Amino acid sequence: MLCASFDGEGDGETEMTSKNAYLTLIAGLTVLHLVVAAAVPLSGDEVYYWDCSRHVDWAYFDQPGLMIWTMIPFRMILGESAVAVRMPAVLVSLLSAFMLVPLIRRLGGGWKEAGITYALLHATPIYFVGSFYASTDAGLVTAYLGAVWAAVAIAQGSRRAWWGFGLAMGLGFLAKFPIVVAVLLLLPVLARREGRQHLTTPTPYLAAVMSLVLTLPVWIWAWLHQWSNIAFQLQGRHAYSQIGLKYTLEFIGALLLLAGPVLGVTIAIAWFKRLRCSDPAWQVIVVAVAGPLLVFGFFSLWSRVGPHWGGPAVLVGMVILVFSNLIKRKVLIVIGASIGVLISLATLTAVWAAEPLSEVEWSYAGRPGRISTGALKAVIGNDEMTRAVQERTAEHEIVASESYTLVHLLAFLSNGELTTRLARVRGGDHGLASLYWYKPAELVGADVVFVSERSGFSEKLEAIFERVDEEAPIEIVRGDRVIRTIRVLRCRNLLQPKDVFTRRAD
Repeated sequence: MLCASFDGEGDGETEMTSKNAYLTLIAGLTVLHLVVAAAVPLSGDEVYYWDCSRHVDWAYFDQPGLMIWTMIPFRMILGESAVAVRMPAVLVSLLSAFMLVPLIRRLGGGWKEAGITYALLHATPIYFVGSFYASTDAGLVTAYLGAVWAAVAIAQGSRRAWWGFGLAMGLGFLAKFPIVVAVLLLLPVLARREGRQHLTTPTPYLAAVMSLVLTLPVWIWAWLHQWSNIAFQLQGRHAYSQIGLKYTLEFIGALLLLAGPVLGVTIAIAWFKRLRCSDPAWQVIVVAVAGPLLVFGFFSLWSRVGPHWGGPAVLVGMVILVFSNLIKRKVLIVIGASIGVLISLATLTAVWAAEPLSEVEWSYAGRPGRISTGALKAVIGNDEMTRAVQERTAEHEIVASESYTLVHLLAFLSNGELTTRLARVRGGDHGLASLYWYKPAELVGADVVFVSERSGFSEKLEAIFERVDEEAPIEIVRGDRVIRTIRVLRCRNLLQPKDVFTRRAD
């Protein structure tokens, strides 16, 4: 018996009204996504993905390619703009809105429940930001929702749904590797004799083959580059330490904030209420929430784990909340709408009032380590900085930085006019895709204008260039105060590009 808490949508007229309201809701929210996407400056990760999209490849060192490839047609249509870079995120958010409807119908609900769910998701910072922010996580969350929908259908006896599950897993893997946790959704399906009977037919195996074929770009890139992307995912992405609860508590606390404390706690209570439901479809939903939290919580026992990796659990958890009746729906909508408005205002205020906010001393040294009011200085004066770098750079010179944020931001803000390269002179393994784009022979003898807001790498540069001279810095001034200082080092005749500017041997 379906463990639902309400009687469905009612008559056809009511259903049509709910459908029209839902379509109006997603249209309005999509417009909001586009407005915020245009208003908020691109982050370091976003311009990194943009630069990756200018270098089409099977995959990239630290990311698969789906969300990056998807930017290309929008860049061709909309130009090199923030909206073009963020259109894939806007589209997958729209796709998730349409995918919620058939999933919720299978659980006994309809358009109204889908509308409340989608609206409440925008009251969570993790989903609201993900609906316009260019990231691989947006593709992951949407693919996970597709896998949940397919797994629920399989649990209800649909053999064809194996094709949907395979498609979601394959495309999800091309978006972000953690989609592998969705395999856990099959546990409640295969725990029942009816589900295991599907394994006596070719459908699940053919769907698995299709899924594997979809992931081939990742394996082709790995084969071409000594499996460095796979090694990075297994060993290099996280620094491991002794087992303890520090990172686990950090992961849970940060995820609770990203879900919104009120909604996060309510989702947890609703999940516990569903835990004893015997219906296989709801068992899939329960596992869908628990799976990412348990898997990444396990890794957090000895390594820092990004709280956004728990995003799929928040999305599916909202479905449980809407069905739970823990809070009256009108109250739930008011709470969600209020939080959503606050998130929107806070996001735009952080951009529009970056200068005064950056002067307030506040920071958090946990995960991510970049959380601080001082970090807002990174959005101040970027256009001025780009113009200053352009003025100092000759036509034959390359602009480089140890910061993947800075180097790709300069490329984007100059509309691709600056020739930029990442220089790995401070260690770190994130954002290194560009080290696989250029051969050593293409870099030897290059003259480089090196820019950075840090210090401590002059000796490394002097070891690989014939000559290094530091010039007067670029200063971003507001009133009588220097807000940012960018060091400028003019480097002549690159002698040894290997390991610093490229990892390629050819």
